[in-house]
Amino acid sequence: MTFWNLRRGPGPSAIQGSAALAAVSDLAPIELYTADSRIVGWVSPNGQRVTDLLSSQDEVRLWQPSPGPMDQTAMPASGGPGADEHGEWDSLATARIILAMPPEWRASRQLRLHRRLRRAAVVAGPFNLTGTVHLHPGVEVGLHLLRSAGFIPLTDAYLLHPGEPPFEHVVSVVIVNTAHISQIVPLVTLA
Repeated sequence: MTFWNLRRGPGPSAIQGSAALAAVSDLAPIELYTADSRIVGWVSPNGQRVTDLLSSQDEVRLWQPSPGPMDQTAMPASGGPGADEHGEWDSLATARIILAMPPEWRASRQLRLHRRLRRAAVVAGPFNLTGTVHLHPGVEVGLHLLRSAGFIPLTDAYLLHPGEPPFEHVVSVVIVNTAHISQIVPLVTLA
């Protein structure tokens, strides 16, 4: 079963025709994990942080998505943006996304959020993660944190998939869907 619905027409935010070709130059690679697959594609953040993009929409539009096995680490063989002018856009419901690994880029100064940093351990779907949570003033790590956001980023993160197939990743940023988090615990830091 594929993750997109081929029978459904493009949504109101779909990019088609010459607008699709113009948007190709603004695309950034993204790696998504659902409960049963790894999806690599290209997303058009339109100047937004990927966390905000995922939290504000019911579906994410992907350019040439390539689903594959969970433990695959290589990028798909497609050439990326501009390789195929007639490539396709497909949608993935954000509710299905457990983890998103956004492109490596430093947000512009206007988009950066300065918050308190706290190490935490998270269980989300079949994944175990540790990383740094960026907290609003007065908010502590705990399940109440999950009610305030659809997706939360963890920086300097370690990702473990203990199921089949087992694998692990160390990433600079992973965005976690709070709907899939069953446990979040603050970690004691020595410093």
